[in-house]
Amino acid sequence: MKVVIAGELPLAENVLTLCLAAGHAATLFLVESLADAQAAAALAEAARAADLAVECHNESKAGKRRVLHLLAAAPAVCVSALACSATEAAAWLPDPARAVGWGALPPLAPGGTVELAAPLQAAPAALALAEAFWAGLGLTATRVADGPGLVRARVVCALVNEAATALAEGVASAREIDVAMKLGMNYPYGPLDWGDRLGLDLVLGVMRGLHEEFGEDRYRPCPLLTRYVQAGRLGQKTGRGFFEY
Repeated sequence: MKVVIAGELPLAENVLTLCLAAGHAATLFLVESLADAQAAAALAEAARAADLAVECHNESKAGKRRVLHLLAAAPAVCVSALACSATEAAAWLPDPARAVGWGALPPLAPGGTVELAAPLQAAPAALALAEAFWAGLGLTATRVADGPGLVRARVVCALVNEAATALAEGVASAREIDVAMKLGMNYPYGPLDWGDRLGLDLVLGVMRGLHEEFGEDRYRPCPLLTRYVQAGRLGQKTGRGFFEY
């Protein structure tokens, strides 16, 4: 299968690795490269030749909409439903029936799981193709209700946001917050370390999507998280987030 992937690190690279391991002819376009007109044209051309497109952009809705515009010619598009609902993202495609929402948190590896959400506009054939594609990568596809963040990203990013609030309020240092939650709650990572691994731009995108969708203060992005993203402190992928790498 020819697969074109467009998005940001680390999730887009995770998907590429799985596709290549499964024997797909896969091509990756990072969002930051699409400011170049030639790269954008190359993505649109690759989408026309592909059997499936996977979109992994969660930083901003404007950027996401542009990426989906470039992927519009693909026969089916797996749209990331982390920063907005799959239904909203599907509406930005000329043929919304081709879209299927998906969500996962890095690291994504065989034996893991991916969440699938059907947009209101989804065609059964697109859903079946998406399920077969993710299963072919060695992942278990789980159907969930549509909405920003789906299940895991909604819960984990809210946890990271609350930990950032505790840090901003001087409750404890970043290291102390992570030790308390990792050892005290048996989490795989401390919440601030987890945010750095995911990418703080992804975390902020999810929180903005949840706050816009539900309008509840519990989803309001922490100002410290917003400033870190504004400063380019996105976590491991840039060498600095809540911690330095």
